[in-house]
Amino acid sequence: MRAGKVVALVFGILMVLVALGLLIPGSILLGLYGTQRDEDGFFETSTRALSSNGHALVTPDVDLNLGGHWVPTGRWAAIRVKVTSHSESPAFVGIGPSDQVAAYLTDVEHDEVTNFGWAWTNVRYREVDGAREPEVPVDQDFWVASEEGTGTQVLEWDIAEGSWTAVVMNADGSAPVSAGVSLGARFDILLPIGIGMVVGGVIFLGAGILLIVLGARRSSKQPPIPAQMAPASTGTYPPVQPPTPDSQSTPGGEKPPAGTSS
Repeated sequence: MRAGKVVALVFGILMVLVALGLLIPGSILLGLYGTQRDEDGFFETSTRALSSNGHALVTPDVDLNLGGHWVPTGRWAAIRVKVTSHSESPAFVGIGPSDQVAAYLTDVEHDEVTNFGWAWTNVRYREVDGAREPEVPVDQDFWVASEEGTGTQVLEWDIAEGSWTAVVMNADGSAPVSAGVSLGARFDILLPIGIGMVVGGVIFLGAGILLIVLGARRSSKQPPIPAQMAPASTGTYPPVQPPTPDSQSTPGGEKPPAGTSS
């Protein structure tokens, strides 16, 4: 096999492997995007029952400061928090800068939700002690998004760079806090990513198959046959004429004398 064909086979196999690496996750992304979102385009968890003996339930700090790297924000990504109060007080849910939320809850008893119950685990908390009564949350001006009232409150927020903390409280700041909470996320960037991966996979797959076919195909040009193995010539010869009576000769090659019989 010639070196060029070997190179074509190797590159063809590599391109097919790359194609599979693009097609499989790309197809999964498109499948999830098309089947697992709700009517508003959000992927959503089931509702978890959260409670705190303190004045607030908070999430860990979510740091979206990625040092200048691109982050899907604004129209490309959003989060949604649904809160239904299980107490007599109306519910409050807000998102604010982590440092200002921490200052607001300084020396205030509350619980940080360290595990929301992902992958069949239980909800886990970190208790934070305090002795101070917090100010009413709706009166604070640092929230970038907030909702409050009776019944189910739905907060939607377009993701932005920064360090953020989500807070669930009673609207009057009282304790304890008990609520049903579900989280949702919308990632519109998944659609172009999935389409790009599938299209790229199809291109790599086609090119890889073509290279494999070219590398595996036998050459149509046959090598020359060695001289000693060449078939005998099939040339024609002139026909042999039968001897005439006058041309007959004796065994010694002489004509018989005239008048003698043979």
